[in-house]
Amino acid sequence: MAANTSRLKTFAQETRKKLISLITTKLRFVLTEDNAELRGKEKELGELRKQIADKGEQGVIEEVAYTWFNRVMALRFMDANGYNTPMVVSPVSGQSRPEILQEAMGGNIDEDLHLPADVLRLPEATLYRRLLIAICNSYSGNMPFLFEHISDYTELLLPDDLLSKESFVSDIVAGMTDEDCQDVEVMGWLYQFYITDKKADAEVKKGKKGGLKSDEQAAATQLFTPHWIVRYMVENSLGKIWMTLHPESRLVDEMKYFIPALLGETDKIPEDIRSAKDIRFLDPCMGSGHILVYAFDLFTKMYEEEGYPSKEIPRLILENNLYGIDIDSRCYHLASFALTMKARGYYRRYLRDTVNPNVIALRKYSKETIETAGNWPAKSLMWQFENVDTIGSLLKITPEEFAAIKVENGIFGYESKDLKRDAEYLSRSYHCVVTNPPYLGKGKCPQLKNYVESVYPSTKLDTMATFMERCIQYACESGIISMINQESWMFTSSYESFRNAILAKYQINTLLHLGPHAFDEIKGEKVRSVTFTLMKGRMESEGKYFGIVSPLTCSDKENKFLDILSEVEAMHSSGNMDNIKDFYICSQTSFQSIPGHPMGYWANPNLIECFNNIQLNEIASPRKGNSTSDNERFLRFWSEVSENKIAMEYKSVREAMNDNKRWIPYNKGGGNRKWYGYSESLVDWENDAEEIRKIPTSVVTNEQYYMQPGLTWSTVSTKAFGVRFFNSGYIFDNGGCCIFDLGDRRNYIAGLLNSCVLSKLVSVISPTLNYQSGDIAKMPIIFSDEEVIGQLTKESYNISKSDWDAHETSWDFKKPEIMAVDTETYMDNIQYQIDKHFKETGEQICIDPAAPGLDSIEWRYNQYQAKWERLFLQLHANEEELNRRFIEIYGLQDELSSHVDYEDITILQKGEISLYRPTHPLENYNFTDEERDNFIKSGGQILDDEGIVIAPQSVILWHPDVVMKQFISYLVGCFMGRYSVDRDGLIIASQGQNLADLGLEVDGLEGTPKSTLVIDDDGIIPIVMEEEFFADDLTKRITEGIKTIFGKDNFYANMKFIEDNLGCDLRTYLHRDYYNDHLDMYSVKGAKRPIYWLFSSKMGDKRKKGWFKALVYMHRLEPDTLSKLHADYVHPYIQKTEMQLREAEEMADRDDLKPAARNKALKQVEEIRQKLREMREFETQLVEMASQRLSIDLDDGVKANYPKFYPLVEPIKGLDSKDE
Repeated sequence: MAANTSRLKTFAQETRKKLISLITTKLRFVLTEDNAELRGKEKELGELRKQIADKGEQGVIEEVAYTWFNRVMALRFMDANGYNTPMVVSPVSGQSRPEILQEAMGGNIDEDLHLPADVLRLPEATLYRRLLIAICNSYSGNMPFLFEHISDYTELLLPDDLLSKESFVSDIVAGMTDEDCQDVEVMGWLYQFYITDKKADAEVKKGKKGGLKSDEQAAATQLFTPHWIVRYMVENSLGKIWMTLHPESRLVDEMKYFIPALLGETDKIPEDIRSAKDIRFLDPCMGSGHILVYAFDLFTKMYEEEGYPSKEIPRLILENNLYGIDIDSRCYHLASFALTMKARGYYRRYLRDTVNPNVIALRKYSKETIETAGNWPAKSLMWQFENVDTIGSLLKITPEEFAAIKVENGIFGYESKDLKRDAEYLSRSYHCVVTNPPYLGKGKCPQLKNYVESVYPSTKLDTMATFMERCIQYACESGIISMINQESWMFTSSYESFRNAILAKYQINTLLHLGPHAFDEIKGEKVRSVTFTLMKGRMESEGKYFGIVSPLTCSDKENKFLDILSEVEAMHSSGNMDNIKDFYICSQTSFQSIPGHPMGYWANPNLIECFNNIQLNEIASPRKGNSTSDNERFLRFWSEVSENKIAMEYKSVREAMNDNKRWIPYNKGGGNRKWYGYSESLVDWENDAEEIRKIPTSVVTNEQYYMQPGLTWSTVSTKAFGVRFFNSGYIFDNGGCCIFDLGDRRNYIAGLLNSCVLSKLVSVISPTLNYQSGDIAKMPIIFSDEEVIGQLTKESYNISKSDWDAHETSWDFKKPEIMAVDTETYMDNIQYQIDKHFKETGEQICIDPAAPGLDSIEWRYNQYQAKWERLFLQLHANEEELNRRFIEIYGLQDELSSHVDYEDITILQKGEISLYRPTHPLENYNFTDEERDNFIKSGGQILDDEGIVIAPQSVILWHPDVVMKQFISYLVGCFMGRYSVDRDGLIIASQGQNLADLGLEVDGLEGTPKSTLVIDDDGIIPIVMEEEFFADDLTKRITEGIKTIFGKDNFYANMKFIEDNLGCDLRTYLHRDYYNDHLDMYSVKGAKRPIYWLFSSKMGDKRKKGWFKALVYMHRLEPDTLSKLHADYVHPYIQKTEMQLREAEEMADRDDLKPAARNKALKQVEEIRQKLREMREFETQLVEMASQRLSIDLDDGVKANYPKFYPLVEPIKGLDSKDE
């Protein structure tokens, strides 16, 4: 569709809001006013009150708003296409009034509208209202589905303003341009956009108890199918039947997306098809009729080829060929209208003698109606007509049950007639079944959930698969089913039995593997789509598969498909299609050789042969873990709780419980990282998880493996599979599956699982980026080169663990790398340069090292960078060597390369580096000779056979500012007592620790030994911009600390290096930027859990400056902390500010000031007054809350504790993000 969907979306949403407001106002008026206009409308008012009683006031408002939106939208479409003469809602060019009104004011009114002559004397607005209602009534005969005869409450609630530029009618005329109206699918887009808010509400309700109601279910699952996918599905189902029936047909020239049969391939179609008139085409989830509309286009051409006259063709198609079902009455209206417009577009006189399209909206029936219609056994699915408004076309009705339905006169006669009609649609068979079904995993209401679990047990997880099973049932023998749904049925173990049935009984003719982004409106990687055509029956022919997963937009996928299809057609005559990229021809039987029978259509025989080796589950134990059902309650980041309650490195749960430990390390996945990392979560296992076990939906499983060492991975990942080591002392989650019982082969298995070979093998089993333990259990294992591979793996693990532990968010953190740099680091870096030079040139060199500059932060940083760049490159070399060895072991030299991109090396992920990849070959860059040599020597290259650089590796860009900020954060921790320069690791990390027992110097505490940096006595440190206010503010502490640690001689050079990289002076950074960096550091998956809390005089008010700030260490927060904050810092700050004000006022009052100086002085006075007002408001709030003696329990976590101190603490965006 060429229309601007973004503009249409805005228009539809804004018009809905306007209509809701207008109709709400009109409803209030008609229910409360008594005037001449409403007299005589007692019947309509009575019906309105009845509808409000049944549906609620808001329900009636929503219904009427959409009714008028839909009617005027339809009239606008007909106007734009010349189907209304005169135009009903649109003005003639150059005019402002609708053409029908303009004509009426000139005395011209169509007699068929049956309006009395005196209407011409009515006011303009009233006249147009009468004309609009009359037009709607005139269409009620040939389009009753949309224009029911209006003499009811919908007329009462029609807004008064229909003509002004601000009216909703004018909005619709302006919002639907003539260009938009060139295709009737615009109606479907507008419907989807109109219900955007309702769809969003339904999405929220999906996870709530009770699931979605029928109307919510319809809204939640609305998704407009891209037109090119509609064409692919229809052309390769309906079009295929026609081309098989008429191989000489030129219809193929108009089917851009049709995939032809291969040489020597024979197709089969249902035996009862002799002509176009015989073909029954069903969309059981028709929505706005998009698929049916395109099928209509193909049918017209088929009838034309058979020689039918144009005037007969629309009626023939609508009477004989097209069928549609939905649960949404609005979709029934839209689909009926769309097909009628198609018929009118094809034959201009069609509206004179229309037929109702064979489309229905299923509605539920009463038990009495069902009983009256027949004598049904207790287990008959006929009883489910009570719930058919949610079950929809999934309801299975047999032809025998349909035939047995009795239609009688009486109170239930009308109902039973409709029941029989619906049963007919549900019971008959069809030659083509084409649809985009609703995707509903969670959110099923009890009626739908129970029905699906009972009738469709192998596809019960998601309705998209359930509809796939049902569509096969709808199809007759040799009929064709075509759908777009999610790819999970092709690969996951949950659908294995269903997949086996598909592969055994039916023929996959074509399949387009779309992957993510098939729908532009669905972002992210979760919805991964596939569209296909399937024949009900088996043949020996092979299927044609198109891998178009990688393009990132729907239109890119379309273009890639057409490019591949063009190559297929070009190579068709030769029959040689082996070299067409991303096109595969394979037999369904080949999938039987892969464990679980996933449809790995791209896997060649060599890859499939690998699966003939022993599987991982034969030598180890891959296992899925727990589900607490309430992670917010039971999980914490390790830094949130008291360290003395954490069971670190325990061998058994019982031992931890005996020691009164509450929190146990918890493997629950994480991001994309190999070898080691994401050890950051804890699970509340108090009293052996007593509270977790009480929850009916929780899962506590595989307890025999708790606290054992193994390997873990992130179950859901957007990148390649990778495992991480963990040692004793962990419990595990279903998001962090684990492998146990590895013995002395853990290193070898880890090396394999982190290689490209495993990524290739697992992509066959589970290309969905959802790596379940059952999938990994099927990985084939071949042992070879175990000692070398084990050493490479061990070294890779050590590098990765060193990187993880170099950050204070690791529970094994000792000190920052800047502090860890020593002469050994220096000598290792020099030796690396010597070895590197020899490797590249064969020349031995000797480097005479200069004296180490341990008192220089810049020197330390340079050594840090040199160390970690060589470790990064070493890890890169290790991973490439592991790839090379495993490729050779598994015999996949033709399928895989050992190359690893720098982007896939998963250390230095905290911002220390970024990677820049040139977009063109190296020769296109104006590098100097030295730059070119350095780039190539760094390993940043990929060479072709002639040694030409064709795709350079990324360049490593270092960010010393990030390393300086990490160092500053460490120093903050030293003053808070969390760390110490004199002792590695954590110092104060539990609630209630005795400062006298630390063995380190504490400010103001007598008898404590001298330390390099003194620990603050109460865990409160002010951050202010005024240098002279406090002798112990954070800026002064850090500057003095740097002087103490590195000496006075290099102090100014050290400060310059820090501040140059910060981009500002230290005081400004601490006051303005530090806390945001702290929040980012203590953040996982968007959930921010700071350990230092920022109290600010801003109090969450963006209009305030936030003059005073103070950090408080949460582990040291006590009932009197706020009182200390007030007495030691806030009150003195106010006193100093008052002194500032007096001095500024005296300056402003001086007689000798020039005007410019006086203005400057007065501005300063006003600024200080504002500061004082801000501080006094803060003090008032602080004193009030200090009197409450607030305390916290660290076990409750930051999310529960931090808001207790609002508004004193800085609001945190991301505090409410849930750990999923």
